[in-house]
Amino acid sequence: MEEVLSSMDRISNLPEPILHCILSFLSFKQVVQTTVLSQAWERAWRTFPILEFDKTFFNQVPSVSCNNKIEAQLGDEKLSRALNYVEGTLRTRRREMIRLDKFTLDLYELRVKELGPFVDRCIFSALESDVKELKLALPFHTSARVVDTRPGMPSVDAHNKRCYNLPQEVLCSKSIQVLALSCCKLQSLRSVKLSSLKKLCLTSVYAADLVLESLVDGCPLIEHLSLVNCLGFNTLDLSGLTKLNEFKVRNCLEVLWLSIQTLNVKTVSIQLSLPCEINVASCKNIKNLTLRLLSLKDEWLCSQIPNFPFLENLNLVGCDKLKSIKISSLSLKMLKIFECAGLIEVKIEAPNLSIFRYQGDVVSFSIGAMTLLETHLSFNKNNSDIDWYSEYIGLLAMFHNVSKAVNLKSYKGENADIPEDLRQIRSSPFYGYNNLDFAITGTRVRVAIKNTIDGLLWISPHLRTVTIKSFYWNWFSFKFEFSYKKQAVYEGGIAQCCKSRPISCWRQCIEQVVVEYTSNGVNNVKRYIFNGEDIWEKIDWLADLDTSLAWSVEL
Repeated sequence: MEEVLSSMDRISNLPEPILHCILSFLSFKQVVQTTVLSQAWERAWRTFPILEFDKTFFNQVPSVSCNNKIEAQLGDEKLSRALNYVEGTLRTRRREMIRLDKFTLDLYELRVKELGPFVDRCIFSALESDVKELKLALPFHTSARVVDTRPGMPSVDAHNKRCYNLPQEVLCSKSIQVLALSCCKLQSLRSVKLSSLKKLCLTSVYAADLVLESLVDGCPLIEHLSLVNCLGFNTLDLSGLTKLNEFKVRNCLEVLWLSIQTLNVKTVSIQLSLPCEINVASCKNIKNLTLRLLSLKDEWLCSQIPNFPFLENLNLVGCDKLKSIKISSLSLKMLKIFECAGLIEVKIEAPNLSIFRYQGDVVSFSIGAMTLLETHLSFNKNNSDIDWYSEYIGLLAMFHNVSKAVNLKSYKGENADIPEDLRQIRSSPFYGYNNLDFAITGTRVRVAIKNTIDGLLWISPHLRTVTIKSFYWNWFSFKFEFSYKKQAVYEGGIAQCCKSRPISCWRQCIEQVVVEYTSNGVNNVKRYIFNGEDIWEKIDWLADLDTSLAWSVEL
C-alpha cells in the first residue's frame, strides 16, 4: 500500500529547492497546511527561507483593547500564541542555520501595547539568520514607542518621543538587500553600513536631517529609494548614489529643500505639499518624471525639461501655481496634465508624443506637428454658457486632427449634451472614428444615457460602437453597437436636422442598435436588440434593466 501511495505522490520526491519554489506561491496558511501531506513537505516547511507574518496571519487575532473582558482575555491568549509561534518559527530557522531570504512582520492593524520587546527579539533573530529582505510594519499603539502620523494626529515632537526605536544593528547588516520600515524612528546613528542594500522603503518613519544623511551615505549600492509620510528632516540631498535607479518622495511634510544629483536615475516621483526648492537638473538620464502637488513656477518647468534628453513619461498633477505649461521635447512619449487649477495655456512641441491625458478646465492649447495614438480628455464644465461648449468643440476638433483615437470623460455625461442651437451652427468635431469610449467620473450621479448617446453621435457621427462606463460607486457599462442604412437620407423628405450636414444624420439612418449591459462587475451580460423607426423610444425601456441603477442612471 505504501508503494502505491509513494508512486502516486511524486511531488514529495522532488528536490527540496523545488518544493521551496512551490511554497513561495502559496499563502502562509496554505504553506503550513502542506506539512500534513508528507514528511518531505514538513521538512520543506522547516527549512523554508521565506517567513511572512502579515495581515492575513494576525487578522484572526481579536483586539485585546475591546470593552468585553472575556473577549479581551480570549484575544490576549490568541495573540500570545500567535506571537510565540512567530518567535518559535524564527528560533527553528536559526537553530537549523537556515538563511532567511525574506522576513515580514506586519503588526500594523494590531491595537495592543508592549510589543516593542517582541519586535526587538524578532529582528535580532532575523539578523542572526542573515535575512536578505526585511519588512516591518508596526502598529500605531505599540506602548509609547509608536504614534499615528496621519493628518490630524500627534505632532512631530510627539512622533519623535513615542516611535518605536529601530535597533542600530539593522542599519549595520551586511546581508540585508531590501529594507521596508513603517511607523518607527531612526535614532542618532553612529555609522550606517548597509553594504548590500539595494531597495529602501520608509513609510511614516521619523528621521532627523543628519540621521537621514548618514543613512543615504551608508547605502552605496541602493537602486530604489522611497520616502512616504516621513517626518523629522527639512533637507534631502541625494548625491553620490551612482546606482540609484528609482526615487519617490510623497507627503513628507517638512521637506523644504530637495536635491537629486545622480546621473543614472531613471524614475523620479515628487509629491510635496509645502513650497520646496527642487534641484533635479543633474538627472540627465531620467525617463519617467512625476511632479504632484508642487508649487512650481512656469519658468522652472520650462527650463528643466531641456535637461532631460531621454524623458519619455511626464506627469504634472495638482501643480496649481502653473499658469503656462510649455513643453518642448524630442523624446517625450507620454504626457499627463491633471487638475492644475491655475492653468491658462498649454503649448506642446513633442513630435514623438503618442499618449496625451488631460483633466482640467478648458484652456488654450497649442500643439505642434504630431500623431497621437491615444488622447484622453476630461474637461471641467464650470458653466452652461454656449461659449464654453463652443470652446470645448473647438478643442475636440483640434485633438481629432492629431489623434488616431480620442477617449472622453465627464463627471455625469454633461460634456456630451451639446446644446441643439450650437449643433445647427457648428460642425461635428470628430469624423472617421468607428469606436468611442466615454467614462463617467462622478460618484452617485444621475446619468442621462439617452441624451449622452445622442450627444456622442453628434460629436462623432456614424460610430460603430459607443461604450459608456462608470468605474466608481455603482459600476456599470453600456456598449452600443450601431448598424446604419446604406441609402443616404438626403433625397425626398429630408429631415430638418440633416440640413447642411456633410453626412446623413444618425437619427434618421440608424437601422439597428445592439446593447450590452453589465453592472457592479457582474460577469453576466444582458444583451438587447432594437430596430425599427422607434429605436430611440425603445432605448427608453433600458431604464427597467436594473432597479439598483434607479438612483444613478437616468435614461
